[in-house]
Amino acid sequence: MRLDNYLVKTIKGIPQKKIYSMIRKGEVRINSKRVKPKDKVRSGDIVRIPPNLTYATKELVLKVKPESLSWIEDTIIYEDDSFLVLNKPSGIAVHGGSGISGGIIELLRLHRKNIREDLELVHRIDKDTSGCLLISKKRSRLRKLHTYFREGQVKKNYIGLLVGKTDENNFTVDQPLNVIRANNNQRMAIPDIEGKKSITLFNRIKKYNDCSLYNIKPLTGRTHQIRAHTKFLKSSLAGDERYGKQPDIIKKSTSLNRLFLHAESISFPCLSENGQNFKINCDLPKSLQKVLDEII
Repeated sequence: MRLDNYLVKTIKGIPQKKIYSMIRKGEVRINSKRVKPKDKVRSGDIVRIPPNLTYATKELVLKVKPESLSWIEDTIIYEDDSFLVLNKPSGIAVHGGSGISGGIIELLRLHRKNIREDLELVHRIDKDTSGCLLISKKRSRLRKLHTYFREGQVKKNYIGLLVGKTDENNFTVDQPLNVIRANNNQRMAIPDIEGKKSITLFNRIKKYNDCSLYNIKPLTGRTHQIRAHTKFLKSSLAGDERYGKQPDIIKKSTSLNRLFLHAESISFPCLSENGQNFKINCDLPKSLQKVLDEII
């Protein structure tokens, strides 16, 4: 098995980005030799990994009882033999790390620990964003879905509320982004001509006095892409404490207590040869609909 696939399968609760970083730095070795992600692990090999890894799933066993996680079943909006789609609540990270003992994927694994499944995140959305989150149940399907993402065959649509007055109904932001560590050690995506290509489409749904509701389609999948591109427009998403303007007029005048960004749908080709394409929708949460009703 390839080393990267072996580590993803073996070390639960560690983000793939962390695994690739460990390999690149030489912290992972096979039979005492430096290796690359594509190198093979064979029966009898001795694989060395850093001794200070945090196993989020072990922490969860101590802190969370599986019987208290029945609510997770209510978040599943689609499931078959290959994958499932969650309506991830706002405020829950997709995985553990960065001071978070466990995210939605660790909670789901713990809840289903008696079921033979290989549950893995196919992609990620921000902790404060709600909506469609795709999780594979088979390693072969995970590879197929990752291929779809790399080839741009996965289409995602978000609904976001932009603060401030905007003149255009439909527009595209094509602005490379680079991720840095800010003074508070939080990750921030900033415009950078040397950064990674990042493209986002905005299509207005409704215009209000001091804000506008948009369908937002990221054509690339960069960290905090929508939030960073919104800031690049000299605007912000309502409720965005990291990238937003202060004071937030929407948060101040309504019941909004979270980021107004919701992953409304995800679509991709069928995983079998002759099937139809998948498109899964996730309705706007009642709490965000209430905010729209409160806007004057």
